[in-house]
Amino acid sequence: MSQAYDVPVRVMQARRFILSWVLTVTMMLVASVSHADDLVFGSFRSSQNANNWAQKLSHLFNQPLVVKPFVRDDVSWYRVQTENFSDTQVQAVARRADAAGIQHWRIYANASPASVVDSLVDKQTASSTAAVKPSSSVIRPGRGATPTPRLSPPSRVTPLPAEDAQDKAEYTKADQTPPRQPRQSDFDWQVGLQTRVFNQRGVQQQGRYEASVSLQFEYYTAWDDDRQSVTITPFLRKDSADSHRTQADFRELFYSRVGDNWDLHIGARRIFWGVTEFHHLIDVINQTDLVENIDTEDKLGQPMVHLSLIRDWGIVDVYALAGFRERTFPGPDGRLRLPLRIVQDSTYASAAEDKRIDMAIRWSHHMGPIEVGVHHFSGTSREPMFLPLLDTQGNLYLSPHYTVIDQTGIDAQAFVGEWVFKLEGFSRSGFGDRYAAVNLGVERTLVGVFGSRADLGLVAEYMYDERGEGAFNTLFENDIALGGRFAFNDFADTQALLGVIIDTRNDEYMMSLEASRRLGDNWFVSLEGRLFNGGESVSRASSTAQLLLDPDFKSSWLQRDDFFQLELTRFF
Repeated sequence: MSQAYDVPVRVMQARRFILSWVLTVTMMLVASVSHADDLVFGSFRSSQNANNWAQKLSHLFNQPLVVKPFVRDDVSWYRVQTENFSDTQVQAVARRADAAGIQHWRIYANASPASVVDSLVDKQTASSTAAVKPSSSVIRPGRGATPTPRLSPPSRVTPLPAEDAQDKAEYTKADQTPPRQPRQSDFDWQVGLQTRVFNQRGVQQQGRYEASVSLQFEYYTAWDDDRQSVTITPFLRKDSADSHRTQADFRELFYSRVGDNWDLHIGARRIFWGVTEFHHLIDVINQTDLVENIDTEDKLGQPMVHLSLIRDWGIVDVYALAGFRERTFPGPDGRLRLPLRIVQDSTYASAAEDKRIDMAIRWSHHMGPIEVGVHHFSGTSREPMFLPLLDTQGNLYLSPHYTVIDQTGIDAQAFVGEWVFKLEGFSRSGFGDRYAAVNLGVERTLVGVFGSRADLGLVAEYMYDERGEGAFNTLFENDIALGGRFAFNDFADTQALLGVIIDTRNDEYMMSLEASRRLGDNWFVSLEGRLFNGGESVSRASSTAQLLLDPDFKSSWLQRDDFFQLELTRFF
């Protein structure tokens, strides 16, 4: 008992808060009734196009898909989806869609067709995927979904013998066996032109303007009735100001084999874990490409052997991660960087250094409106510590040091009416004493705000790290995030996310804006902005030690880096 009283009261309260959330999610899981959900692969205004797309996907997934007519806003649509599948079949189809990069949505059991907001695709009016509406109370994006499917919806359609829409829907049911298709190959590429404008010069007098051009290719080929495939995605960027941001990398380079109840992937892949919006707490598989963006959402491909086992009681993902990749950092002339120079002369806690084989395992499952995942990761931390050192001229610089961590965590979300409740949390060792961190979130979608077709998602999240001011590797130790996500539901897929993260301990805050829109069939424009304020500036630090150790200066290196970023992308 005496040891318990030595623990700070706020830590005990936080642990009880985390425990209550975990127990709540667990009770909802136990109480919920398992229903077989359906997956949606797009909606068409043309029933012929819908049937053609369903036929192609039925062959790809080796499962029969159907076309379901429905009416939304007095317009008739035809939805391509699964029907009367078991949980195991739904999971298998979802995994195969993820492996092929096919976007999909989940309809929870007993949801009426008219209540489902899903991806609208009409090949008679557009040559690419049309407006994608955000998740509502009955749907969610499929894991691993990509903005544009590799298998494009068919532009040339074959008239079906029946004229009635319901008869056309029956065309793709189980008694229709689609013909075998030959080996498929797709080659897509895109060019991006990006510019950044900063409000003022940097701490080291870096310039206010930065421009870059990016080039990304994606080659996908499949054979053996689409059960085997290879994906190759090289990425290049040339930056006008920061030599460290000029890079060439393979984002993905892997082979896939799809079985009846298992998937195998070998090579460099990008894997995402997590459910919260503003801070991806548990996402630990891939290394962050920090020169691309400060939001940590851009990742380097991680070499791995990844086996997924699909069972009635959930999906088990097992990872063997070979070949550690160091984090990228902006160079001396780059922006959004620490005020001290970082030298890529890294050290490791493991004797195997960057040759260590890391391991991870994750179980995930859904029951009705509840989704949950539990994982364990053991390996080299993707987040480095920084060791202050002196060079031969007596100048101070930072050297990354990568320790070995063990992380056990959970992610869950529950859909309750128009509300979504989210949880991410972990317990981690490797940075001194073992510690816990948690993200709690809630989101509510308002459909048709102000009498328009637009939807507004209201987001609130709380981020907590029990190390408090000693949390050297994160800015989010006791913060609140508030935001709004607009989806205008037009055929240009116009979207915007505006948010603010506020530190509850002091006056620090960060505002962010992310917006995007398609321009025609082949162009895409995105706007991004960041505003940092409320923290101590670098110039107020009395010494380098204060700059490195004083928690009041934790975000000082960002206070002069307010910026807007505009990027125009052309798809080929």
